[in-house]
Amino acid sequence: MRRKSTMKVARGRLEEERKRSEDKFEYQRVMLIMLPVIMVAVLIIGIYFGYLSYTDNYLDKQISQTRTSATEPQFTKAENDYLLRTVSSANTIDKSFVPKLSSYNGVQVSSLMLSDLKQMLLDAENDGIIIEVSEGYISFEEQKEKYDEAVKKYKKKHKCSTVKAEAAVKKTIPNAGECEQQTGLIVKFSTDTGKKFKKTEQFRWLMKNGVDYGFVLRYPDKENTGGLSYSASLFRYVGANNAFSMRAYNMNLDEYINYLNSQ
Repeated sequence: MRRKSTMKVARGRLEEERKRSEDKFEYQRVMLIMLPVIMVAVLIIGIYFGYLSYTDNYLDKQISQTRTSATEPQFTKAENDYLLRTVSSANTIDKSFVPKLSSYNGVQVSSLMLSDLKQMLLDAENDGIIIEVSEGYISFEEQKEKYDEAVKKYKKKHKCSTVKAEAAVKKTIPNAGECEQQTGLIVKFSTDTGKKFKKTEQFRWLMKNGVDYGFVLRYPDKENTGGLSYSASLFRYVGANNAFSMRAYNMNLDEYINYLNSQ
């Protein structure tokens, strides 16, 4: 009886050891499977963060190089501040403000952009692309007249209140003092093709090459601080250095200025 009991205990211990051995083997097997997975995951994470670090450094280096090669030194700090000035209902321009202007084919523009504007349109013409400038600087009085006339027409057509008419008109035509064309830094391009400007080869050429001359699409198809609707024909002169940086960061003018102010 005693021997049977001893044998039973021995068998129990053997079963325990066998189970322990099986559990250990199973653990080792799982670890052998999981270890390569963990190592691959760690490697992927390392590559990802390494890539982020590389792209950040590359972007900074690229922007630094473009700033060095761009024509920014021709502008004083005050002029560069002016190039980055925005105008909207939240950031109005005084009635008495009149920038230094020059004439291009009968259209007045800021003197700061004249040289680059001429060169850009000449180079476009050499590429077989004829781009016309239909609008430039607008005075306070001209903008007020334009805005008031648009509100009047909207009210008559839609038979609505002045408040409703103004809210609708302001999406495309700012009131006097809220219009960035009063800076002389915006030009409106056009063609004689009759097509919507966005569908033209002129627009494609400007989007590809305008940055080289300091011109960027002022109101792209994304939300703008001024609240104005998208316009494919309005381009803003900011200088080559700022334009290169905006493209590198994929920012519109409002986003770029906010970024600079946060530094």
